[in-house]
Amino acid sequence: MRMRFIVLPALLAAACVLPAARAEDRWGGTGHSHITAGAVAHLPQPLRHFFQDNVAYIADQASNEPPSTHYIDIDYYPEFFAGTLPHDYNALVALYGVTVVQNNGIGPWNAGTYTANLSSQMAAATTATAWSNLRPTAGALAHYVQDLHNPLHLAMDYNGQLSGHTGIHSRYESSMITRHLTSDLPITPAPNRCIYRPSIIDALFDSIDVNYWYVDDIMAADGLAKAADPNYGTTYYNVLWANTGTFTRVLFQDASEMVASAWYTAWINAGAPLPLPAPTTIEMCAFCLSGPGVARAPGCGTTDTDGDTDADLRDVAQLQAAQTGP
Repeated sequence: MRMRFIVLPALLAAACVLPAARAEDRWGGTGHSHITAGAVAHLPQPLRHFFQDNVAYIADQASNEPPSTHYIDIDYYPEFFAGTLPHDYNALVALYGVTVVQNNGIGPWNAGTYTANLSSQMAAATTATAWSNLRPTAGALAHYVQDLHNPLHLAMDYNGQLSGHTGIHSRYESSMITRHLTSDLPITPAPNRCIYRPSIIDALFDSIDVNYWYVDDIMAADGLAKAADPNYGTTYYNVLWANTGTFTRVLFQDASEMVASAWYTAWINAGAPLPLPAPTTIEMCAFCLSGPGVARAPGCGTTDTDGDTDADLRDVAQLQAAQTGP
């Protein structure tokens, strides 16, 4: 969903904002939940253990509307087309002023702030309750990342109101997605695509550089679909999907991988703490076994019982010997 807000710079991450009249549907609540649930499979262990145990709750949270803007009208800025758009919020404000920047959307910076907030919560979480309490932040972060993978969240003509395609926002991202979500938009597990991002903001701008150009394709597809079915019935949506489905699948997959990377980055920045409640010792052995001389994965420090930086069968033997039984 896209909504206009006015936010003070000091409240970039905050929740106290005033909505204005710009509002449409989002990837549909089910679309957000679907992408979020799919993102869990990309995560490494033991982080995946926590998210898998809480996937239903976090996916539900991702379908809600977190505060502040979830978009950026990237084509307002000529620097975007010149390849010189600053990714630093304050640098952009220095060029255009806070009102212009806020009114054109601050989605990437909101996602960056939520990543930092999630990292702080993970670093401070020393109880299972504290880990449980960070789930809404994880869900809100997922929502921001996903919205920034919707091309219509990247353009001034976000609803076709400037080009004769009024209403395309909801038709594309909600009505069409609902028709194809369960059968045509699978999320393929891709653990190798869950990577540490030194800057989530920069990573999102990189994805915007690619995804913005689908806006014209969506508008063209809407024109073809309306010509085939001006009443927006089944034929309309079949034509719309036929002309947008291929890249929409890519957008869903890429969004899920970026969500996983944002969660993972927050965790690494927090020091890769062991999520609580912790996996069992047997689970940790399965997650973390790296082999002799191979550095253990982040979060697997408790499986290195002999201090040689790996997690091998010697460590497993010591962990088994330490078990007391039920």
